[in-house]
Amino acid sequence: MKFDFHALTVIAVSVAGSWTGLSVKYDRKLSVLSKKFDTCSKGDVAPTSTDSDILSQVAEATKLSNQSLETSERVERRLEAETDTKQTDDDSPFTKDGDGWWVAAPGAMFLIPKGLVVGRRNADCNYGEGVLSVDGEDEPGGNCPSGDGSVTFGHYNKAEGDSATVTGGAVNTASGYQSSITGGSFNVVEGSASSVTGGFRSSITGGADNTASGPSSSITGGRKNTVSGSGSSITGGYGNTATGWTTTVTGGKENTAEGDDSSVSGGKKNVASGESNSISGGSLNSASGKEATVSGGSRNRASGIMTSVSGGFRNTSSGKFASVLGGKRKTASKNFGIFPK
Repeated sequence: MKFDFHALTVIAVSVAGSWTGLSVKYDRKLSVLSKKFDTCSKGDVAPTSTDSDILSQVAEATKLSNQSLETSERVERRLEAETDTKQTDDDSPFTKDGDGWWVAAPGAMFLIPKGLVVGRRNADCNYGEGVLSVDGEDEPGGNCPSGDGSVTFGHYNKAEGDSATVTGGAVNTASGYQSSITGGSFNVVEGSASSVTGGFRSSITGGADNTASGPSSSITGGRKNTVSGSGSSITGGYGNTATGWTTTVTGGKENTAEGDDSSVSGGKKNVASGESNSISGGSLNSASGKEATVSGGSRNRASGIMTSVSGGFRNTSSGKFASVLGGKRKTASKNFGIFPK
């Protein structure tokens, strides 16, 4: 059967076309094959090799061509990648000053999606998204901003709530959503990390062993104080408790504001349990009526509506709008009653 040299010419041209830009060695080999095909196709010179020999040479050249193309493409892709990621000195936002400090260019902005840890990394912390932690201890870092958008400074502090911050002190924990602790030690803002329950937007400014668990509640200082009422606050003192809504304990020791909108300004072991009641000071006093007041003294009781005890010892005002101005073991039980008259 006669060999189709026209078909071989087409194959040779195709191979040569794919060879552009490759090694001179294989270009010359294909060139020789192409000339041989042209000569045979014109009939000027008889083929000097069998048809199978020519096909074998074409197959070998094609294989080498494909391998060289693949290598060239890999090298080209690598060079392109290196060119894309290569940064010149002009592109850098930092310059080194004479003291060896790296200084950011004026107006430079930095986007850090995950977070930034300055100092030590806490291997046991599950860092949140978009967090900041400054932890300069010698041992492995102890701070842990695990809430998304949270911040921790100081020593062994935790910001577990989303957008929570602990900006100082040691061993403090802000677990409420958008809660904060400014300083002190062993303070806790309790609550859900991502919802408006518990210590949502609550804060502790300082002190030690304080706990704020009510929404929008606050503790300014002192020790072992507890705020669980919504919008309630304790300014200081020791062992004070504010459990009612928008209640206040200003100071003193072991005072309790239970009734909504009630307050205890100071003293010791006073209890304002009625709505809108107040105790200014003294000890072991109780205001349980609505809008009742005890100004001072000891073991006095204001249990009627809008009643008052100004001072003294073991006095009781139980009638509506009744008052005891002072004395000992006196009682104003009638409405509008006053002692002494």
